Amino acid sequence: MKTEEKRIAQRIVLGGVVIKEGRVLILQRHNDEAIYPNMWELPSGKRENLESSEVALVREVREESGLDVEALAPISTFDYQVERHDELHDSTQINFLVRPINSKEVSLSNEHQAFAWAAPEEINNYDITDSTKDVIRKAFEIILKLDLQNRGL
Repeated sequence: MKTEEKRIAQRIVLGGVVIKEGRVLILQRHNDEAIYPNMWELPSGKRENLESSEVALVREVREESGLDVEALAPISTFDYQVERHDELHDSTQINFLVRPINSKEVSLSNEHQAFAWAAPEEINNYDITDSTKDVIRKAFEIILKLDLQNRGL
């Protein structure tokens, strides 16, 4: 089926830039995933119908990492498309700077095979999309500008 013949499904995806003690939480997709196998990403997921973006963000971060978080502010967006056999997912990802609100340990869902708390200078050591790297860099720039590291981030 040609791309122009496929049904287009527009999606809003929420991504959480979870930073703790100067490190960002990244998750590795399973190696058997059809889309982006073994890639590292932010905790993220699709907003459900009639769900607010912040509620979806908190839910997705909890589902994928086991962490309870508080959304501080949206910091960036990017668009991407994923082509499937019979449809094209046209997605906009809204990324929020978030902070953990409890001291739980990361507990991965079955969507991911590993996690890491990466320092800004370590991001290039992981297989992460350029869009996601840009989001992470922007989050650390904001933290430095606002001196949020001294406040626990």
